[in-house]
Amino acid sequence: MKKILFLLTTLFFIGCQQPVEKSAGIANSDGAKYVLGSDDENQIAVNLVLAYADKDTESMYEMMTDTVRYWPPQGGKMMVMSRDDVSDIVMQLHSPYDSIKRTVWNAVPLKTEGSDYTRVTVAFSENRFLKDGTQENVRLIDRIFIRDGKIFRIHQWDAEME
Repeated sequence: MKKILFLLTTLFFIGCQQPVEKSAGIANSDGAKYVLGSDDENQIAVNLVLAYADKDTESMYEMMTDTVRYWPPQGGKMMVMSRDDVSDIVMQLHSPYDSIKRTVWNAVPLKTEGSDYTRVTVAFSENRFLKDGTQENVRLIDRIFIRDGKIFRIHQWDAEME
């Protein structure tokens, strides 16, 4: 009987312990560690990537903070914009295209231990159908920074595909 009581007590205490966050890699040269971010933040980032392709600027607006910083793949200079500008910017960027189709390959939410934001890295392909009938295919990686459920920064890298 004592063994059963001991076993039940042990199982109870094990079940009540908080889960330990496992390291998900090195965040910087200071030895800080990454831990996995949340599935909700991951989904916000994926939704943004797909909303852009669909020109769903209302959804994009709702996902962003009042000011968003965007580091484009070319140009080397970060842009700071109001989320009120999102619709005009998206329409301008879409102007050469009839449509854009994005296929998400993977998305990984990482958070530096002790930080108050998550960075989600989303890798995807983009098929751009231009108004002149031609097509461009690129692969992209967006790093989307999220705090309190809102996107505040986006870094982007791209490369051509066959």
